[in-house]
Amino acid sequence: MSKRVNIYDLAVGGEGVGRLEDGRIIFVAGAAVDDELVVELIEEKKRYTRGEIIEVVSAGEGRREPLCRHVHAGCGGCDWQHLSEEAQIEAKISTVRDALIKLGSIEPPEVGYVAGPESLRYRTTVRVGIKNGRPAYRRSRSNQLVQVSDCPIAHPLMDDIFAEGFFGTANEVTIRVGARTGDRLVMGHPTADEFELPAGVVQIGKNQTRRGASAHIIEEVAGVEWQISARSFFQSSPEGAEMLVALVAEWLTAQDSGEQVLVDLYSGVGLFSGTVGDWFQKVIAVESATSAVSDATNNLGGHVAIHHMQVEKWVPELADVVIADPPRAGLRAQGVEIIRKTQAPHVVLVSCDAGALGRDAALMASGGYELDQVDVLDMFPQTSHVEVVSGWIRRN
Repeated sequence: MSKRVNIYDLAVGGEGVGRLEDGRIIFVAGAAVDDELVVELIEEKKRYTRGEIIEVVSAGEGRREPLCRHVHAGCGGCDWQHLSEEAQIEAKISTVRDALIKLGSIEPPEVGYVAGPESLRYRTTVRVGIKNGRPAYRRSRSNQLVQVSDCPIAHPLMDDIFAEGFFGTANEVTIRVGARTGDRLVMGHPTADEFELPAGVVQIGKNQTRRGASAHIIEEVAGVEWQISARSFFQSSPEGAEMLVALVAEWLTAQDSGEQVLVDLYSGVGLFSGTVGDWFQKVIAVESATSAVSDATNNLGGHVAIHHMQVEKWVPELADVVIADPPRAGLRAQGVEIIRKTQAPHVVLVSCDAGALGRDAALMASGGYELDQVDVLDMFPQTSHVEVVSGWIRRN
């Protein structure tokens, strides 16, 4: 069934939002604000529907021709290729502000915006599906794969891996490069059997890592060399990681936040512990991922106490500052309670999902913290993904 719909907003997750004549909300992937569309209903629920664009009757001001040729083939890897740079920026700021108001019940200060890395060729880690031994991305909201021979947001060090690589019987691969060192690594899921890769590319299977094998790259960020293993999380680019550290450092400096104890929750390979952590006499890093803990042990100095456990199971200690960089689901109630028990006067929260930020904001406010500053760091151009740095001050 086809319907004509006007798009009036963009939702968390990147889809366009319209309303049908029966009052139901409709979500449309690939839409822009003020688009007039004819869509085919592909999913119907009692309170909302989803549609697929059949025709753009009238394009909104923010719509443009996608920069990547694979979008026309159905690739869903970058959900905002069809939006202009200005429209992407406006939408990310609006999404974060709306999440804080609607989900956090907070009237936020002005939401700042910090441009991230280049809008193309910036990603140093990508995860792709495999179709007939070759790289592929999934269609939007689908498990169907679209084969690609290049990727315009992937770092140039991945070009020949996309163009020439053959990945055997793997169903997915993670490609990771060190932009400033030239290191290159491919991890196959579940195995790396029968891989054919350009010279100098390290390969490992996820099955091997489960048996204790390891492989890593070295990347340089903020003048420090970081070991990053195949299964460890790291930011999308070294430039983005440096901007993230700079935002955190700037806010802590403005707050004159103290120099005794820093608690780094969801600490990963140690990015914050090994940069702003140098300001503190004692740093406590808490991380559950085994590979990240192994990397952090290599990356960090002796003044950092690394706790290999889930944040929710850590016994809180008093702190001057807490920095928390949780996964996409956010802190949730247990994470906020851990922060509250540290009695830290200053907290920096790094959120990679606007909805999670909104929910965490409500919990932080209930836990006695007031939002002082919030900035969108645009680390994922051409996509709806956001990275948000928010500074919180404990109320007396």
